[in-house]
Amino acid sequence: MGVSIKSIEAERKLRRVAKLLGKSLTAAVIELADSRLKELEGRKDRERRLKEIDEIVKRYNLKPPLTDKSVDEILGYNDKGYFD
Repeated sequence: MGVSIKSIEAERKLRRVAKLLGKSLTAAVIELADSRLKELEGRKDRERRLKEIDEIVKRYNLKPPLTDKSVDEILGYNDKGYFD
């Protein structure tokens, strides 16, 4: 299967990358494509995980508090701001 690069600039850059990598044009294209695919798939996976975390936080925030104590009381601060 062949690919035709119709841009002189694209071909020049690809040849430079291939030379710097010490690989053939085909190997350079494969490496560049693999690298970009990994980046894009990782971004998609990151977005999915962030959505899941947001859902967990939303569910947590809907739950009633387990205590009537303030944060300071839980941590043990007194009215002067020191630990008891």
